[in-house]
Amino acid sequence: MPDCIKVVLDTKIERDYLMGFDMTLAVNSESIAKTKIAIRKTIIQKREELGDLEKDEKNLAIAQRLFGMDEFKKSKTVFCFLSTSFEVQTERIIRESLRLGKQVLVPLLDPGGENLQASRIPSMDIDFVIGEYGVRQPAPKFRDIVPFSNIDFVVVPGLAFDNFGNRIGYGGGFYDKFFKKITRDVSRVAVSYDFQLFNLVPHSDLDEPVHFLITETKALRCRDVSGVEV
Repeated sequence: MPDCIKVVLDTKIERDYLMGFDMTLAVNSESIAKTKIAIRKTIIQKREELGDLEKDEKNLAIAQRLFGMDEFKKSKTVFCFLSTSFEVQTERIIRESLRLGKQVLVPLLDPGGENLQASRIPSMDIDFVIGEYGVRQPAPKFRDIVPFSNIDFVVVPGLAFDNFGNRIGYGGGFYDKFFKKITRDVSRVAVSYDFQLFNLVPHSDLDEPVHFLITETKALRCRDVSGVEV
């Protein structure tokens, strides 16, 4: 079993995946879907077991690694998700971006609930509400929808990743659709804990990869901005 996977796996599909069954999944979309569900369940459970102090230490290390990226230093418009209590915390990333004078955009579901929009925020001290899927979003009076055209740095959530930038999200496909709408030269950066990193995660042609992966112990460049593996 790969050293980077530090979770207890209970089901046959999880065991099969880690023992090499993943190499047969590319031609079987049903197996890909089932394996993603199993991985999501395992990672969510592992994430919920983290203590507050351990999370704080990991979150600080992740933010510091991200701040050291040349791509972040050069960026002018940062699109960053608003984290839930179980995800890598992004408030520090957002506050530092604002302090540096960067424009900060956060995701907001469109009225149809199918696509992400970008809402500009002036600070983290505005009012937020809990939207669909339990995700924070700016309160209606603070929403300032802007086009994607100026985005040059994206911080994206997820449940599992691999060294090639492949990503397993929560199953809605929102970020896959979002990535298809922004230019290819925009830096896509995933933040996660070490235990969310797999040697390989199942993926299909519909899944959009990230370029960089930041954890508490490493900063990986998975692909160049054209999408080519590095």
